[in-house]
Amino acid sequence: MEALLTKRGSGRELAIVLHGPHGCPEEMQGVSTAIEERSEDIDILTPVLPYGGFFGLFRTTPVEQIVRDVVEEIDKALADRERRGDGGVYERLILVGYSCGAVIARKIAIVVHGETASAPFVKDLKRLERTWAGSIERIILLAGMSRGWAPEIARDWLQSAFWTLGSWYCAIAAMLRLPVPTLYAMRQGQPFIVQTRLEWLALMRSNRLVEKRGARAQELRRRGGRFSTCEAVPPIFVVQLLGAIDDLVSPDDAVDIVVHKGDNASFVLIETPDTTHHGAINMRKPDKDQRRMLEDALGSVLVPDARSLADTCREFTVTDQARFLLLAKAAGDSHDDLRKIAVARTHMADTLSATPDGMVTDVVFVIHGIRDKGFWTHKIARAIKLQAEREQRVFRSFTGTYGYFAIFPFVAPWIRHWKTGWLMDHYVLMRALYPEAKFSYVGHSNGTYLLGHALLHYPAAKFHHVVFAGSVVRCDFPWSALLPDKSASMPGQVDKVLNYVATKDWVVAIFAKAFQTFPAMFDLGSAGYDGFNEYRGETRHPDLHEAKFIVGTHEAGIREAHWDDIARFIVKGEPPTSDAPREAPPEWKSVQPRLLRFASSGAPALLVVWALLGALFIWSLATIAWEAWLPVLYCAAVYLFVTRF
Repeated sequence: MEALLTKRGSGRELAIVLHGPHGCPEEMQGVSTAIEERSEDIDILTPVLPYGGFFGLFRTTPVEQIVRDVVEEIDKALADRERRGDGGVYERLILVGYSCGAVIARKIAIVVHGETASAPFVKDLKRLERTWAGSIERIILLAGMSRGWAPEIARDWLQSAFWTLGSWYCAIAAMLRLPVPTLYAMRQGQPFIVQTRLEWLALMRSNRLVEKRGARAQELRRRGGRFSTCEAVPPIFVVQLLGAIDDLVSPDDAVDIVVHKGDNASFVLIETPDTTHHGAINMRKPDKDQRRMLEDALGSVLVPDARSLADTCREFTVTDQARFLLLAKAAGDSHDDLRKIAVARTHMADTLSATPDGMVTDVVFVIHGIRDKGFWTHKIARAIKLQAEREQRVFRSFTGTYGYFAIFPFVAPWIRHWKTGWLMDHYVLMRALYPEAKFSYVGHSNGTYLLGHALLHYPAAKFHHVVFAGSVVRCDFPWSALLPDKSASMPGQVDKVLNYVATKDWVVAIFAKAFQTFPAMFDLGSAGYDGFNEYRGETRHPDLHEAKFIVGTHEAGIREAHWDDIARFIVKGEPPTSDAPREAPPEWKSVQPRLLRFASSGAPALLVVWALLGALFIWSLATIAWEAWLPVLYCAAVYLFVTRF
């Protein structure tokens, strides 16, 4: 990786400026000039990131590698500073990132502070802890995509269509084991984005920041530096500069807003007037008269009937100068001064919690499956809350829906992965709102797949008690690697699991089991009908439980007869006391019907028959429609068949 280091003055401070997609250090010149107003002694490091340039969208460098490379460039800059011979060092660091570069800036701050137990790193980002982490004073996000991009948040229909096509291409490329463009990692719900947000929450709520800052201050004082006390500002002060008409960044990213409470919050949101996403870095240094005019407008925020900053920019055409001044203030002004020009918390989205609720002890996700609108999720959540009241626990629930999910979209792995991203995006928000809570999960059908996939790809996601019903997770799912290892005092990603195995779940026995035969293409399975292999093994994990067998088909596990059992397991961790089927005659033997067992063993062949019948149906409709000159009705019938069946 190449990087340009601009040296100024005595070089006591270093700003790392990271450009966005298609960008380059040259287009960040206005940003660098604004940062220079902080001090005559600040040097500017501007790495050339792989996703820059005209063909940046097609670059496939893993984003984890970019993070590692930037950390190494910072190491080189610090080493170069010490070689100057004047005995000086960089006492403070500022990270400045635009768009996707803002996500990388935050990730750098996380990894150099080291891994926290509550949010483990992925393998490629371990062992990047640095002593200079304590010198990071603030992070400035210019239109930062903290929550990631997604087609549904784009205001412009053309941008949304472009993002949708790009998402499909990247997802299919990933399924075929082909290189995936770097920027796909920035999609909302993707592991890199979710991990970054969870790791940031864990870091800001740990003692790591204060410890690193204090240790770095002592080290620099011994060397004769003038590093101020670590109490002067919050450890890592984050400033988000977001355009008033930004058409790409979602305005409801609540992670930073709810990390801290009250006046000690280490995050401020400053709105730049008349600014789109692409215009966030268009800056020009104001002259003396323009600066005075803009300062007066900023100082009259609370004055009734005073001309606003936006009105001043429009009237005198000084929008670029306003962006420059706001960035200069973001880089140099104190926490208290910036709060005066920031968006007040009470003026943000009403859907945000006023403050994180530390009184909530538990949060439970109740997630529905395919071909289901999920009305029952609210009822199971209510049963869990009633059980929690008896145990004097404070539960909150998430029963959101990802919409009606037909079989055809369910078959496409990338669409299931996007639904996993939807789940994890909401998981981060709930983590931010309820910092002291344990998280549990009840999933049915595709809801079980979402959590199974998340546990394997989001190591920072942790759950207390998990209940699966009608599970479409593979039978060889590696629970032993996720559950606690009590002999070694090692916590797990999941504390306890209960899996309901039904007697007549033909959906899982035939449909999901058929896909289990092709693990290279489909990560689906028949755990809701056959159970998990590890449960049948000789060395069964003590925290892996199964209820064998419950009478019924695919919906058996979420019937009202089991709500109290589910609630007891979620709240108290107590599995059902008997494996005998509920509502079964006394002579019942816990054996699934032989005919269904036979059909299940030939599931792959039945899947081929099913696919042929579906193709025949569509072909027959085509023949009838075109002969009757009804192509529009044909297209409507195929659409309904694919999206509703």
